[in-house]
Amino acid sequence: MIKFRIILIVLLLLSASAFCDSSDTEEENVFRCAACGKVITKTAAVVDGKLYHPECFRCAACNKQIEGEYLRDTDGKYYHPACLERLHRPVCAYCGKSITEKKYITYQGSAYHTECYTKYVAPRCDICGEPLENSYITDYWGNRFHPRHTKEYPVCAVCGRLIWQDDGFKLDDKRWLCPVCASESVTSPEHARRLLEEIRAEMASLGIVVKTLRVRIELVENSALVKKQEPYTHSHTFAYIEWKDGNTKPGDESAVIRALYGAPEDFMRGILAHELMHAWQHENDVSSASIELLEGSANWASSLIYKRMYTKRGQFFLNGLDKSTDPVYGEGYRKIAIFADKNNIHEVLEMLKQEGEK
Repeated sequence: MIKFRIILIVLLLLSASAFCDSSDTEEENVFRCAACGKVITKTAAVVDGKLYHPECFRCAACNKQIEGEYLRDTDGKYYHPACLERLHRPVCAYCGKSITEKKYITYQGSAYHTECYTKYVAPRCDICGEPLENSYITDYWGNRFHPRHTKEYPVCAVCGRLIWQDDGFKLDDKRWLCPVCASESVTSPEHARRLLEEIRAEMASLGIVVKTLRVRIELVENSALVKKQEPYTHSHTFAYIEWKDGNTKPGDESAVIRALYGAPEDFMRGILAHELMHAWQHENDVSSASIELLEGSANWASSLIYKRMYTKRGQFFLNGLDKSTDPVYGEGYRKIAIFADKNNIHEVLEMLKQEGEK
């Protein structure tokens, strides 16, 4: 803004015609204050072509007389330069005081003193409790933390949370479960058998019927899973299904699903759906299809269960399938999912049977 300076004049030295309409014959030599309307008899302040008593020309902010320099704001009012500067200073959204410092913090559309923001407003790290002043990480579950903590703590093998608490659960292969996943872990044979029958019934209701009468489940450590990763080595194996040799009658075979001890219940549901889909493939002679198709369709079966959870964790597991970079489990699932989006479950199963025949 441009600063202006008041011009004071002595009316006796001016011609009335400079400030008055010549047609106003009754008050030809009378000068009135633009603020109070009273006659000016001596000295006047000239502002934008108008006359004021010097004491009537006042700051719109502090209401004190303006002497010397002044500023006119966009509202057309006049101010002391210092008053207008204060008027346009940002106000701290926390303490309500003007911010006089050149540097201040803007957060979510509001201005803050640096100290106010740091002490009272800044989001806090969920791990160390210190302010998150610069860039920080927010995980899927809403936990916010400094990037440095990713090098300090293990990551949950199921949900991806950092595990900084003392009540995490360490698997035998050095993987960890966070307290949330550990609190829901499946550790008893009874719990595992109940889940297996629930998922078997749920898949049958969707049209994926596993006819094998004797399917049992065992909970094992990861070391028992790793050696069964042929013909395709997968770094995150959670279960596998094994068939008893020597049976020839369809539907009278027996199979065992060996699943990772301690996996949380909702995740275990997807694991069991995956393995039961392999049982369906075995029963329908689809086992000769490509490994990509076999594992992709098994993950698709898991996705059907996760979608029926209607929970954030279910959506998290779905996101894991969608974003997997694994060329078999990830790419295979996405190809099946694209086909399934355009066709019903029965048509997907028929397509798998035809691929198995090829």
